[in-house]
Amino acid sequence: MNGAYNNVNSKMKGKVKNNGQEFNQMSTGILKWPVANGRLFFCQLLFCLLFLTSCNPKEDQANMAGPDEYYTCSMDPQVIENKAGNCPICHMKLIKVKKNNLKAGQIKLSDQQIKLANITFDTLRVHKLAKEITLTGQVAFDQNYAEAISARVRGRIEKLAVRNIGDYITKGQLIYEIYSEDLNIAQQEYIIASQSENIAPPGNSSPHQFSDAAKNKLLLYGLTPTQIIQLKSTNQVIQSIPFYAGRDGFVSEISVAEGNYVDEGTTLFRLASLSSLWVEAQVYLPYLSYLKIGTKADFSIPSAGDKLFSGKVIFIDPQVQSPDRYVLARFQIANPSLQIKPGMLASITLQTAQRNSLALPVDAIIQDSQGANVWVLNSDGVFENKMVTVGMQNSRQIEIIDGLIEGDVVVITGAYLLNSEYVFKKGANPMEGHQDMPGMKM
Repeated sequence: MNGAYNNVNSKMKGKVKNNGQEFNQMSTGILKWPVANGRLFFCQLLFCLLFLTSCNPKEDQANMAGPDEYYTCSMDPQVIENKAGNCPICHMKLIKVKKNNLKAGQIKLSDQQIKLANITFDTLRVHKLAKEITLTGQVAFDQNYAEAISARVRGRIEKLAVRNIGDYITKGQLIYEIYSEDLNIAQQEYIIASQSENIAPPGNSSPHQFSDAAKNKLLLYGLTPTQIIQLKSTNQVIQSIPFYAGRDGFVSEISVAEGNYVDEGTTLFRLASLSSLWVEAQVYLPYLSYLKIGTKADFSIPSAGDKLFSGKVIFIDPQVQSPDRYVLARFQIANPSLQIKPGMLASITLQTAQRNSLALPVDAIIQDSQGANVWVLNSDGVFENKMVTVGMQNSRQIEIIDGLIEGDVVVITGAYLLNSEYVFKKGANPMEGHQDMPGMKM
């Protein structure tokens, strides 16, 4: 029995042993399979990735900028990218542009940028140019057209028909009435002389002479011929004599009131005309050589509108005023529409003799502490900053003495925008390129 058991046990062990070897062999195969297949899977995955990434090489290459190109925005040129896309500022599609090898002081803009910046050009040519001198003056009454109305006789002012300064009176208008003992006596003398003339025998000229003398006396006292005829026809003394204006004008001064007694020659009113005015200006000595009697000038009076007025010098003070060292000059100006009022400020522009010079509009010149410069458009479409020497100028044009030649194409409008664009792109002042130029003072 034990022998049989041992025999069976031996067979079982052998079978188990054999199964163990089979299991070990199977386990080894199972462990080896994932390693081999994993390597294969990794290689296949890498191949797929390489295939996917290289499926559009031409398209990616087309979207990249070349070594001499870059992408920028037409609206925001400060945006610079090396591949296509949209502008991060305005979200417009970027455009490809060529890089340029520009020198210092040069810049190039696209046609769209030039249009948006309103940059215009003109050819430098010879113009007739005159220097302008600007003075400041004040409008005043023309004393040649001013008049003082005085009392012709001694008496008392019974009535004032004009009471306000600034009132406009016309010729023949009643201005005041006066009671005068002297004038009453003169009227009585004329009445008596007129009556004697009527009863005088023919051939006797004495009454006529007395009548004429009395009449002339009344005329000197200020009575009108109509008043004298009335006096002769009525033989009645006019107690309160009315006086009338002898000319048109504005009342600039009233010196009496009703009830005042006045002496002969006392100023009662002052009249001024606005049809002709003075503009008085202080001319400092450096400008005095440009003035002489009869020199014409243009006047800009802001308070009277945009219209330009013209006039001429009628007086130059022979004495220099101290301590400011100026000379008073007086201009006469016509004012037919009465737009100009005394007291208004005026800007006076004098022009010297004209001469032929190379000239540009004033807006084309950029002037600062370093000098004056302009932007010139070269034949290759590049804008170049050039230093210039300027001479005389007026309100519209400025003379070019050096730095340009006739025929150069110069930026007329937009020069300051070009300057700002250069500083923005290059981070430097375009004038820096002229520092080493001979003859240029910086």
